[in-house]
Amino acid sequence: MSDARHDEMMSFLNANIAKGFTVESLAGDASFRRYHRIHLPVEAETGKEHMTYLLMDAPPEVESVDQFLHVCDILSEAVNVPDIIARDIERGFLLLQDFGTVEFAHLIADDTANKDAYYTKALQTLVQLQSIDPHADLPIYSAEKLAQEMDLFSEWFLPFIKVKMSPNAQKMWQTFKDKIIADIQSQPQVIVHRDYHSRNLMADKGSDALGVIDFQDAVIGAYTYDLVSLVRDAYIDYDENWVEKRIHEFYKLINAPVDLGSFIAETNIMGIQRHLKVLGIFIRLSERDGKHRYLENIPKVMRDLCAELSWLQSNHISGVYAEFLAWLEKDVLASYQEKFKKYL
Repeated sequence: MSDARHDEMMSFLNANIAKGFTVESLAGDASFRRYHRIHLPVEAETGKEHMTYLLMDAPPEVESVDQFLHVCDILSEAVNVPDIIARDIERGFLLLQDFGTVEFAHLIADDTANKDAYYTKALQTLVQLQSIDPHADLPIYSAEKLAQEMDLFSEWFLPFIKVKMSPNAQKMWQTFKDKIIADIQSQPQVIVHRDYHSRNLMADKGSDALGVIDFQDAVIGAYTYDLVSLVRDAYIDYDENWVEKRIHEFYKLINAPVDLGSFIAETNIMGIQRHLKVLGIFIRLSERDGKHRYLENIPKVMRDLCAELSWLQSNHISGVYAEFLAWLEKDVLASYQEKFKKYL
């Protein structure tokens, strides 16, 4: 943080918090935002709880807080999102309610006996999120956006492992993307968080409800997107039987308008789109932004992608998916395994 930005931050905090607070800077995520935990002085504490706030620092030249505030307002009617304590939109500072330090990832790691119960709670929270009117003023997850995200796979991941598509493969890739998009857009449309996983759900220290964070990229899109994000989390590995049980559980919670087999197919198709995107994003984070830690998560994402394609092939869901899987196995996986052998 530059000296000028630090001075702006302290000016904002001094204008909104009693003197004597301390600032604890937190590790960065995949965005340009920074977060700081603000510890209030003893005289500003209420009761016996140590009071803290979370400061979002979003430099206006690279990020805007407008969309965060807009989505926060929409989601607050149904799910537990942070209260806004103070704001300076022009300078890009938000002082937020602090849910605490316990992520959903910690809950399931520290209390494995109750892991499935925590996931039930996360799925129920997702049902609440999807109960919000999908006509809310949010962007549509357009065909163009879905395609651009999948192209991160061809633009970043394939060059990283030194694989180049042949002309025939390029035609197949376009047909495959068109099919994915058509299938996704035929699904019921709901509010989609777009990053609903173990690091963006919190154990709220002041409530029994899970806290939901990092929602500023919400859109209107397919009802399986956030489910995939949760049960095929890039950072947590469960077997296919467990994944299918959670998909079945969500299917019953929402009373889906299709049979179970069709819903699993819809979920796997949505997952393919997401995992192609994530493979590209993780490489971009490493190559462009120097965030190399995401490389170790690539094998989990690739396993998920292959599992989804294999399920669709085994259940005879369109030959397009089988054709893409065959190309992946023939032209991609050997190069991928060689490049990522230290992570496998």
